[in-house]
This record gives sequence, C-alpha cells and structure tokens, in this order.
Amino acid sequence: MHGKGAYERLRSEKQHASSLYFFQRASPTGSETLKPPASKPILAYFFKSGAFIASPKQQSLYRISLHIEEAVLNLLEKAPDKVKPATLILPFATSAKDRTLPFTEEMEMAVAFIMAESDRKKSEGLILKKPAEELAFLTKSCYPIWLVPWSGKTLLFDALGVSARTILYEVLPEVKTFVNDIQGSATTRQAYSAALQDHLHYFESVKRVEEKTVLGLITSKDFLQDFQQYLIEAEEVEQSEIEVCLTPVIDEAALSSSISELSELRATLGEEMQSLHEAMRLINAATKQHVDTIRVEMKKMQADLNERIAEAKSLAMERIRQIQEKYDARILKTSQRFEKQLQDLNQERTKLEKAEGRVINKIERCDAEIQASKAQKDSGGERRWKDEKETWKREASTLKKSIEALDKQIEQTESQKKTEIANIRTEFNAQSEDAMKDVRELEATRESKTQLSQQEVKSMEDSTSAILSQLDTLTKKKRAALEELDRIGIREQRRKIALVHAPVYLACFRTEARRKYLVYPPSVAGSMKATTKLKGMLGMSKLGSLFQPRSKTLSNVLNQVTALADRDPVFEKDLYEAGTQASMLKSAESRERILKGLGALRNEEWVSVNEAQALDALLKT
Repeated sequence: MHGKGAYERLRSEKQHASSLYFFQRASPTGSETLKPPASKPILAYFFKSGAFIASPKQQSLYRISLHIEEAVLNLLEKAPDKVKPATLILPFATSAKDRTLPFTEEMEMAVAFIMAESDRKKSEGLILKKPAEELAFLTKSCYPIWLVPWSGKTLLFDALGVSARTILYEVLPEVKTFVNDIQGSATTRQAYSAALQDHLHYFESVKRVEEKTVLGLITSKDFLQDFQQYLIEAEEVEQSEIEVCLTPVIDEAALSSSISELSELRATLGEEMQSLHEAMRLINAATKQHVDTIRVEMKKMQADLNERIAEAKSLAMERIRQIQEKYDARILKTSQRFEKQLQDLNQERTKLEKAEGRVINKIERCDAEIQASKAQKDSGGERRWKDEKETWKREASTLKKSIEALDKQIEQTESQKKTEIANIRTEFNAQSEDAMKDVRELEATRESKTQLSQQEVKSMEDSTSAILSQLDTLTKKKRAALEELDRIGIREQRRKIALVHAPVYLACFRTEARRKYLVYPPSVAGSMKATTKLKGMLGMSKLGSLFQPRSKTLSNVLNQVTALADRDPVFEKDLYEAGTQASMLKSAESRERILKGLGALRNEEWVSVNEAQALDALLKT
C-alpha cells in the first residue's frame, strides 16, 4: 500500500533540508568530498568529513532537523542499551546451490550492464524512425529499510516512505458511560432493568471507523517471509563503508513517532478489551445478584403462600365435610322416595305381566279347542272358542298397553330421580367451591406472583444476554485487531534499531522527450545447464538462466524508486543529477571491472563472442 499523501507531507515538512532521497557516497580516502551541483543548492551530501548545506535558510531548516534527530538520540542514550542503530548490508548476488564457480562482483557489474543494454530501446521504424534510448547512468545503490524492535518482534519500515500501512480502528461507544449507568442503577432492581432496556442496542454497532496510516510500514506477509530469509545473509558494517545509498526519508524521529502510535494503538486495544471484559463482568455480576434475589424472594413468597393455603384448605375441608353430610342426607331421602315409587310401579308391572301371561295361556287353549272342534267338525264349538279367543286377545292388548304405560312411568321416575340427585350434587359442588374460595384466591396469588417473578428473571436475563453478545462481538473484533497488529512484523527479536541496505542496480534511459528508470533487484546466480546452452544455439539470451530475482515481493518494494520518480518531478530531477554523478559508467576503473566481468561471463559461455565484442565496444566509446 502506498502512502502518497503521507509521503508528500513528510517531504514538505522537511523542506528539502537534507538529502532525503538522493545518493550518499562515502569518501574512499576519508577526506574526499563531492560538491553538490550548482543548480541544486538544497542537496546535502553526507561524508565522513561532514555535511554541506548551501544557503542560510536551508542551514536553519537543517539545524531544526538535526535538533529532532538529536532528541531521538538523547532518548536512545537514556535507554538501557545506550546504542546507536546498527548498519547492515545485504549481498546483491547469491550463488544458487548448484553453482560451483565463484560469482565475482565484476561479473555482477557486467550482468547489470548487459541487462541495462538489453532493456535500452534501440532505433525503431523505417519511415517515422524513433530515436534510440541512451543509457544515461548505471549505478549500484542501496535501498534503505529500517528494522525496528517492537513488542517482541521486528517491524520493517520502507525508509523512503513510499510504502505505508493503513490500520482501521473501530471507535467504541463510551464503555465508561455504560458502566457508570449500570453501576448507578444496580442498587434497585427496577432501575437496573430500565438501564438494561435503555442500553439494549448500545453496543450493537461501532460509532465510527478511524484510519491510522503508518508511513513506511511494510506488512506484506510474503515480503516479510522472503526478507527474513534474506536477512540471514546480512553483514553488519560501519555506515561509512556504504559507498552509495538512497538517503532515508523516514528518520529515527519519524520511526519513534510511528512506534509510539503503534504502541499507543496496541495499548488502546488492550485497554478497550479490558474495559469490555470489565463491562461484561459487571453486568454478569449485577444480573446474577438481582436474579438470585428474585429467586430467593419467589421461594419465600411461595413458602408463605403454601403455608396460608394449607391452613385455608384445612378450614375449607372441614366446612365441605359438614356440607357433604347435609347433602348426603338430602340425596338419601330423595333416593328413598324415588325408590318407593319405583318399587310400587315395578310391583304393578309384575302383576300386569302375570295377568298377561294367564291371558296368553287362555288364548293358546282357545287355539287348541278350535283345532279340536275342527277335527270333530263341531262348528258350534269352533265358533264359541273363537269368540272366547277374541275376548282374551282384547284383554291381552289392554294388558300390554298398561305394561307399556308403566314402563314409561318407570323411566320417567328414574330420570326424575337422576335429575334431582344431580341438582342436589350441583348445589353441593357450588357450596363446596364457595368453601374453597379463599384457597383458590391464595393459589391464584401464588401463581400470579410466581409468573411475574419468572418473567422479570427472563426479561433481565434476555437483556443481559443481548448486551453480553454485543460486548463479546466487540471484544472478538478488538482481539482480532490486536492479533493482526501483532502479526505485522517478523519473529525476530532485536535489541536495537538497524538500517538495512538492500543493494540494487539503478539504470536511467534518456531520450529527448523523457527519462525512464529501471531497478535491477537482488538476484540468484545460477549455473550453465543443457537447456541454457540450447537457448544459446537458438540465438536466445542465456542471462535469464544466469540471473533470477531472488524474491518477487522484494523486487516490488525496491521498484518503488521508479514509481516515486514517475510521480514526483522534484525527486526525479534530483535523482537524475545524483545518479549521473554516481554512475559507474563514468569511472575508467569501473569500466575496466565491467570488462573483466564480461571476460569471466564469456569464459562460462554466458555471452557469445559477438555479444562480448559489441559490449566491449560500447564500454570503450
């Protein structure tokens, strides 16, 4: 993530008082100094002999910068270790495991020159011919990266300030206000329940989200992993041994400020987690206390009412016993009366049934006599018996009707008996229930108060659960933010700050219209393989197999020099002038070393004879 605005603010504050972006060269002899370009009086070049500032105004601004640095150094002097930042240098080229031949610095310089020449655009087009690019300079410089111990690990800062990390910080609702309201309302149950309802959605969402941008902080996981492996090869040196480097934009004062911000943020997150835990503990304890009180009161109320119910029930049962005796006597009397009626009716019915039986016998005898008269052909006798039979049939019909009437009367009497007894029982039940009135009222009071207490407990527990859930969610978010903050560095404990110099080759290509910059990052030198030789036979370049960037993420960070040059004209101009002055193509000694490296590459067959001759000619022009 690039912090363009933060970078420009920092540059504006510095007012170009020192050479923040441009090259420093250590004096080989200890006394040699290089004068800054006359057209750029604001540039300062630092050497073992001191610093050069052009104008009184810049001197004043520079002194302010020195005062800031001095304050940081004073803080460091007061620290337990009382040490100044270490200076580390990383190797540009590392031999691959399968490479057995040494890879010299001259070969490294030669490869950089070959890659720059390969990337330089040649003349193109037949009609509208585009001009060829000119290799304005090629220099080996160092990209500065700070290593800062913090919270048991090491943070990495892009010392040029191109990288940045924006940390999102969720601002909590006022936990103290919530705690004060809960504590103030906790003495009475009604006030506490009202406070819970008032704050039911208090922690449902954060109030706002703030952004904290830490200039220069590098947090890419892949970069941190790759750079930690790269650091194994670092060598501690004196600052004066670094020949050419880009001067840090972010100094120790800026680092101290960033570390303070991170420490403050970490402390704030810890305090907020503690305050959230305290709020959870408080509401848990207050709710438990009130719920326990409600349950104790409910049990006491139930015990008191149960005792009163038992007493009332004892009195009611005695009264019901008396009522029952009265109504049992009425039921007995009523039952006896109806039983007498039913007995008389049943006796009458029995008489009728017997009479009916005798009539039926008479009818059967008449039938027999009729048959006998027919057999004897006694028509007079037959007629007399038939007349007698009719008489008995009429008698039988009358008896049957009388029996049916009696059956109906018996049925009605039994129904009346049941109705009257049922009415007596209804009266008894009504008077019994009236006797139980006090008991029923006490039972209803017990159930009503129990239900109200249970509802109060449920309401309080539900409100507490909802608020605790919100507090728990916020606590998890804060814990996640703290864990994310703890993951931003590498797991390496250092006792002091260190400035690591990652070497790069920086090339500038120039045409009349524009200037273009390329960065060649630290790489791994390989060995000649059969496939590489095949590429050479097909006319393809072999250098792609010789030199491979050691880390894509590292290359991305180091390539930020070109991005900064593209967007900042002032930086680009100063970079161009400083780079031109420090170019290794200007020195006859450097050219000789490049030629020596070309010879070594030719011996390993990485370049052909024709390629070596063409490059040799370019270096000698």
